[in-house]
Amino acid sequence: MFFTFVCLILHQFSYKSNTHSLVHPQHDFERKTLLQALRKASMADRIVILTVVNGNWAKPASILDLFLESFQIGEGTKRLLNHLLIIAEDSQAFQYCNSKHPHCFQLKNFPKIQPRTPRNLMLSPSRVILLTQIVELGYHVAFTNADVMWLRNPLSKLVPDIELSIACELYLMDAETYGISGDGGFFHLKTNERTYQFMKNLNLKRVLYLDSEHQSLCKVSGNNGFIDLIRIKVSYFSEVNFGRLSAM
Repeated sequence: MFFTFVCLILHQFSYKSNTHSLVHPQHDFERKTLLQALRKASMADRIVILTVVNGNWAKPASILDLFLESFQIGEGTKRLLNHLLIIAEDSQAFQYCNSKHPHCFQLKNFPKIQPRTPRNLMLSPSRVILLTQIVELGYHVAFTNADVMWLRNPLSKLVPDIELSIACELYLMDAETYGISGDGGFFHLKTNERTYQFMKNLNLKRVLYLDSEHQSLCKVSGNNGFIDLIRIKVSYFSEVNFGRLSAM
């Protein structure tokens, strides 16, 4: 009973803190700017492709250049560039993005987001905050790391009633059971009340379990108790279908 009470207090504190920050004029302006960027980049069904870069990944002959080129040469992926929103962590990345792509958004009042490293996977606090806002604004997210090459269209593989689709490394545990590990660098999240609660609970989980921010979304989604609690439908793409430069 006491633990439940503490959880509720932490949840309310975390949620109210985030909500309070959003009503600050600077945060409110950035939220409106984000909404404008989402409207410009989204598809008719409100899907937006999202990636995050900083100055190290957004400069001449960088990962961002290769990432954008993959859309140009991929099979049926060129048109998807119109729906790619690049999140720039710093002014250098934002300036370079604007020279290469029509849809760029610079983070100014968010905690810093670092490109994916072994200790900063897809569940970083900053990404949880950003994605929660995007889901709250009513947009479906196709999140991709910039080191994932889009040589085919993964959106064509989405199942309509699945709310969270993730690229993970799957391994056979026995004749009927697969284990989940790795981080394929891509997921699709539909927006609805359940997925919004899922994102909010990821933030709560990070507060209660500090090591959770070093876990990938693949590992979190493999926690059946957590997924069953939120009651969202999850499916997995095999990691072998995704080309990641960092894995080569």
